[in-house]
Amino acid sequence: MTTKTENGSVDHGRHLDTLSSPAEFFAPCPRFGILVLGNPEATKQELFSKIFGVDLEKKVVADAFAIEHDIEKELSLHGQNERLAIFTSQNFGTDDPDNYTRACDFILSHSPNAVQKRKQPVHCIWYCVASEENRTVHTLEKKFFSNDLATLAPQLPVVLTFTKYDEFISQVQLDWSREAQDRGLSKVAVTHILRDLTAKRFEQTIGKRWDDVLVPGLIKKVPRVCVSSTVGDVDGGGFEELAATTLAAVRDSRVRLAFAAAQRTSVFISMQFCATTAADYFTVNTGHARKADGVEMAEIIPNFFAKAVAIFNMRDTAAVLTDPTLLDRILGATFEPAQRRFLEESLHHSSIESGTILLGLSPHERAVLLTQALAGIVLFLHKLADTQWPHEDLVSPYTLPARTVERELQEIRSGTEKQEVLETIEASRIFSSCQLKTEIADLVVKAVEQAERVDVPNSPNQRAGSRGIVVEDDSELQEISLSFVNDKGPDDMFLPCGLKILRLN
Repeated sequence: MTTKTENGSVDHGRHLDTLSSPAEFFAPCPRFGILVLGNPEATKQELFSKIFGVDLEKKVVADAFAIEHDIEKELSLHGQNERLAIFTSQNFGTDDPDNYTRACDFILSHSPNAVQKRKQPVHCIWYCVASEENRTVHTLEKKFFSNDLATLAPQLPVVLTFTKYDEFISQVQLDWSREAQDRGLSKVAVTHILRDLTAKRFEQTIGKRWDDVLVPGLIKKVPRVCVSSTVGDVDGGGFEELAATTLAAVRDSRVRLAFAAAQRTSVFISMQFCATTAADYFTVNTGHARKADGVEMAEIIPNFFAKAVAIFNMRDTAAVLTDPTLLDRILGATFEPAQRRFLEESLHHSSIESGTILLGLSPHERAVLLTQALAGIVLFLHKLADTQWPHEDLVSPYTLPARTVERELQEIRSGTEKQEVLETIEASRIFSSCQLKTEIADLVVKAVEQAERVDVPNSPNQRAGSRGIVVEDDSELQEISLSFVNDKGPDDMFLPCGLKILRLN
């Protein structure tokens, strides 16, 4: 199809790649493949439910790490996450040579560079170990990390995942917290000090044993992450950190996109990839960010919406996100009536069509309007995902009813978040002073993040400290903890690590 651009020239290509369907968008890597090496004690169903939003029975997960399990058999997810492929096997803690050989053969044949077309490639390995102080590093584990891994798959990232970290924390608490509270430390201070103390104890015991294996001279860098069996109220149980670490370990941009869609624990990851996708609809010429030539806003906005829904990849069992009226409702909730007129016109008419009010908009104004529309879509999906994905132990991530969609639309319609998005973008200088398209993506993220801060009182990520104080981040928690130290008792407090906390006068 031949299309005229905004300056009157002809664009024969019409940015077909930009307007690819979600299926074409994910075609280079439709599913993220992961191999989880663990055992029934070290690897529980929460690892899969909290990271990938798939509900698996305990027996299914236990069987997946039994010695008789076939590593070539992909874990059945029953359609719960179409962007994910999970393979499982026992880790090497039993020093079973047959199990070790099977796993190494699998890694060799399923690595992205060697895999046959009919096989699902594996893009990352999670090596799971339970957080137990008496756990030794076995011979085959040392062999795997020190020698064989770099030979089998030099480009395949591995994340050493310490599970059941909450049980390790509980043991440290039993050793110390009761005495600390009896000595006069407030609960807020104890919580913060225990977190630091637990991390130090972990590094001195379990961490040191594995660091002796993962020596700095290794060809492959193996990051470590601790995760709990529950989400928790402080750091998300380590699940978001595991998702971020996995993403950082993956280098291929196509695989990174697949993981961003497969994971369902970090809304920020989804938002970042949506913002990057939004930037693809723009060009940067002579320092100005402009809507891409040869493609209409009427094509861009629904195309982006479809891709953004695919990236967030929510469990939409009732297909509420496929409602043909939803996009119009999102934009209607985001824009005020005066702006809505221009937006409705852009969705139904060409920008160069005779008689359209869009002819009165400058390229600068069109770029601003388009960015606002795309950011409004990201804001809605961000809020919707925040209600679905797990933040607490009892929050189910597996349903997306129509009433939730309507509630989030109403919050945007009547709240101040939309104004924050619109004003942040309108005030940005990138439309007249821009060097890279990544600046457009950064602007979308900034606008949505600032809008979310406005809505902090309703955020499921909010944490409440003692005495009715709302704690938003760790630095604030540390400040409050220090101010509360010894608020009951007169004596100095000695920590097990040798530090002394003095009374505050």
